[in-house]
Order: sequence, then C-alpha cells, then structure tokens
Amino acid sequence: MSRVKTLCAMESLVEGVPQVNFVICPAVIDDCDQIYELVQEYYSEYGIPSCRQINKDTFRRDGFESQNPSFQCYIAKTKKEEDVIIGFVLWFRPFENTTGQQVFLEALYVSKPYRQKQVEHALFEKTIQIY
Repeated sequence: MSRVKTLCAMESLVEGVPQVNFVICPAVIDDCDQIYELVQEYYSEYGIPSCRQINKDTFRRDGFESQNPSFQCYIAKTKKEEDVIIGFVLWFRPFENTTGQQVFLEALYVSKPYRQKQVEHALFEKTIQIY
C-alpha cells in the first residue's frame, strides 16, 4: 500500500526532520479563508505581481460558490484538535478536451514548516489520481 493511501504519519525525506500527521481531502467552502491565507503566502514567496493575484471574494466565488467552479482544490491539514491547513493544490480541467483526460496544475504550495515531509508529494499524487 502506498504512503499516500494510508494517510498516517509520513516520514520525512531528510534525517532529523520530525514527522507530521496529516490528511489530504477536497476543500470545502469552510476552508476558504485558511486556504486564501496560504495563497497569500504563495504569492509573496514566488513574487506573483499584484496584477496577477486573485482577491479573496473572487477566490471564494469562483472556486467554492459557483455551480461550475473555475478550479478544484485539495488541501493537506494536520490531524490535531483543531485542523490547520498546511498546504493546497489548485487544479482545473480544460473546457474543451479533445486529447483525452487532462488536468492542469495551477498551484501547489505547502507552508515552510511542513516542507520535506511528503506533504507536497501526497498533494500531487492525489491530484493525478482523479481520473
């Protein structure tokens, strides 16, 4: 059984980095504010200019309140008393698909303290398993 499917404590790729317990799940509207905070970290870290940034209201409307959302989102969240979202992956499918199943990865981001703990890998694997 793969690590992604077990969704238990994941081992780090780097010695001396502590494990983290997390789960990967589809994002719901109640997660929107926490995800948007991570989106802001993503913009800042990768130097996305403000003219290319999406605002919070548009993010909520287009991804969570629309009948046909512009994107889909999986999140990684800790398994603690209060779930904390530590990463996300945003993806979408093209409107016209003449070449078979395709998924376009828009963004994959994990907060710095949780990197190198298989979170990125788990988010990516979950995204490519949607077929």
